[in-house]
Parts: sequence; C-alpha cells; structure tokens
Amino acid sequence: MRRLAIGLLIVAAVAACDPTTDEGILGFGVGGGGGGGDGGGTAGVATHLVFTQQPATTQATAAMPSAVVVQAEDGLGQVDTTYSGVVTLMLSSNPDSATLGGNFSVSALNGVATFSNLTIDKADTGYVLSAASGSLTIARSSKFAITP
Repeated sequence: MRRLAIGLLIVAAVAACDPTTDEGILGFGVGGGGGGGDGGGTAGVATHLVFTQQPATTQATAAMPSAVVVQAEDGLGQVDTTYSGVVTLMLSSNPDSATLGGNFSVSALNGVATFSNLTIDKADTGYVLSAASGSLTIARSSKFAITP
C-alpha cells in the first residue's frame, strides 16, 4: 500500500508540471529563464528613449554618414517592440543657431526609430540632439561636431 501511495504522489507531481508554462508543482517555478535582462523575460511598456546609434561628425549641409537610431525601452532596458509612436529629433545644444534638416520626425517600427538623412547647416562643436515621443522620457545624444 505504501508503494502505491508513493507512486500516486509521483504521478500527481508529474501531472502538476506543465512544461509549456514553466510553472512547476503548485505554480512554483522549476526552470531557468524569465526575469530581467536577456534571460528570456518579455519586454514591458516603453517608459523612455535611448540613442543606440549616436550622431556622427560630418560636414555642414551634408547628410550624416550613418543613421541616427533611437529606441523605446521599458524600465528594464528592453526595447518595447510594440511601440510605434512618432519620435522627433531636435537640437538641444545648438552653439551656432544652426538648423536641423532631413527627416527628423519618424514613426518607430518595432520600437526603433531610424533617421538616415539628417543634416545641420552650420559648422561648430558641441551639438547635442534630443529625441522626444509622447510621454516617454526624452533622450539626449552625446556631443558631436559639424565641420566646415
């Protein structure tokens, strides 16, 4: 009778484990993954913007040699792949009253906004771009220069 009871407990324990949810017995986790970082958790709702590709030094009026990229991230630093809001760039540090040109307002795709044809019309150092979108916390780029 004792072996039968132990056997039934084992069967019940195995039945309680649902491998598709990683919940384990009585809802307690039994596997790895999940959590923050890249451990397999899912991203939350975007709270802030981050420059993932900074503006590059370039010549006045010429398009920047590489795209500027901004992504919408949640509080854990994961990109919110559902975010599709319009992201707008502006000069937040503008030492020479320059004008930002090109397409500086784009819709994010899978949480990422790519700006591929930005220009600034005056040479100087210390320029900084700001990225804004709705109620997300604004991001600021690193300083860069525009050459004559």
